[in-house]
Amino acid sequence: MIMKLHGKKVVIVGGGQIALRKAKGLAGTGAAITVISPRILKELEQLHDVAWKQKEFEEKDIEGAHLIFAATSNKSINKNVCACADDFQWVNDISDSENSSFITPAIVRREKFILTISTSGASPILAKKLKQELEERYDDQMGELVNAYEKRRNKK
Repeated sequence: MIMKLHGKKVVIVGGGQIALRKAKGLAGTGAAITVISPRILKELEQLHDVAWKQKEFEEKDIEGAHLIFAATSNKSINKNVCACADDFQWVNDISDSENSSFITPAIVRREKFILTISTSGASPILAKKLKQELEERYDDQMGELVNAYEKRRNKK
């Protein structure tokens, strides 16, 4: 499933490398991304698509969020974030895929050409390795090719 996130509220709890990776993956989607953490990486702070609330997580931080990432290095905080989510909210616990209502695949994006790779949470390292291989194989020309096919399709 590929979600259209334009205008949707996304909350990332945590400010480290995984939070950065999640935020980068969401950048450019049009989602309203908020990071909740007392401290964050400099690179995360500099992402223009991200608002940072410099604080500890509280249940009210995820009110109205469509997607929630519990992305701290503390499993008990991640578990608490998931427990605070309503049934209609999609939540991902980066430390426990069984505690998540969704998992995020590795993504190769070339404009409208999108490949997703998943190991169903079993081996993120393998998914990352496969992503790197596919990124080398499918360069920016693939996005241009999709655009050309789209133009041909729309002429009919």
